[in-house]
Amino acid sequence: MSKSVKQADLEKFMKLEEGKRNRIINAAMKEFRYGYKKASTDAIVKEAGISKGLLYHYFGSKEQLYIFLARYANDLIHSGYYEMLDEGNADILEVFWQAALLKKDLISQHPYLHDFTNGVYVHMDDAPAMEAELLAQEAQATYNELYALCELNLFREDIDAEKAVDIIALTMDSLIDGEQHDDYEQFLDSLRGYLEIFRTCFYKKEAKDK
Repeated sequence: MSKSVKQADLEKFMKLEEGKRNRIINAAMKEFRYGYKKASTDAIVKEAGISKGLLYHYFGSKEQLYIFLARYANDLIHSGYYEMLDEGNADILEVFWQAALLKKDLISQHPYLHDFTNGVYVHMDDAPAMEAELLAQEAQATYNELYALCELNLFREDIDAEKAVDIIALTMDSLIDGEQHDDYEQFLDSLRGYLEIFRTCFYKKEAKDK
């Protein structure tokens, strides 16, 4: 069993100057994006421009660094989703649009954030016990809350609204959580086009005109 991270050490890390803190986080996300076992702390400290001793001072071990990073990434993403929940938006197309804008904001700060979180789930058997499964459960709970807010009465009465939601969700999740987008503005234009097609095909006339 590896040594647990001391809360005081994590607090010291989070109080680091933002640029230095993000440099360490981003270097770790970049290295861990292909799984826990393949990652090298040597590569992380080289990328971050710090000593290995300093890395272990804050996190204690490679395992605890990974667990911190997974928790940090999960909290960062889902705090944004919970803000969307608080806004109470009932239009699922608008929810997905806001999710895409949220991703744009997050990757401007942490370019490897979604590569890392996807890697956590893809390499779940490779990760420290229970962490990835716990994060996956929390993510699903958040998505369920988002979808529960959406009003099915926006959809045409002659289609199965729940199946339409499934089609939208599968398409949007694939687009938003796909590979890194080099030109994010171009991606947003493409996404907007899909959303307009769904609005035209699935929504009542009064909902289309909003």
